[in-house]
Amino acid sequence: MKRPTKREALVGGTSLAITVVLCVLIIHHREYIEQIAGWGYVGCFVINLITSGTFVMPGFGTVFTFTLGGVLNPAIVGAVAGIGETIGATGAYFVGYGGGGFFGDRNGRLYLRFSDMINRHGSKGVFFFAAIITPFYYPFAVFLGMLRFGWIRFFLTTWAGRTVKNMIVAYLGYFGLRSILQWLGLM
Repeated sequence: MKRPTKREALVGGTSLAITVVLCVLIIHHREYIEQIAGWGYVGCFVINLITSGTFVMPGFGTVFTFTLGGVLNPAIVGAVAGIGETIGATGAYFVGYGGGGFFGDRNGRLYLRFSDMINRHGSKGVFFFAAIITPFYYPFAVFLGMLRFGWIRFFLTTWAGRTVKNMIVAYLGYFGLRSILQWLGLM
């Protein structure tokens, strides 16, 4: 097993420490999440950044984006959520980048399967995985860091995929939530 360089260990250790601190803060201060939710677009950005940069609340950002899409401009909500999720996922990428030498067996079935998929499909595979609703993107981003998938390529394909996903979710919220509220006579 290859040991990471000092720089890689520092980047990975710092990213992991930030992730752990965010997880602890989220768990201990859950009541503040509701306050952040009231901030509109800024709240959308912060919630999606936190939920995609940690593994504590997977799916909460998607629900929040759906809801905000129904009450705010869905195009802006989708774009803001997409960049928030991308920046959050970048932390996971750097955890894998810095700790690649410490993680698992490089000859394991799962490692070989994912590395083969990335070698065959590259950015298209990353875009597809970023564009679907899944709680497994955090470990996937860690894995991409381990594989030394190019950071700029990772950022751009994740941004594109997450923005597409969040635009769809926000517009579903816009049309779905508005219809429900109109049916209930609340709009």
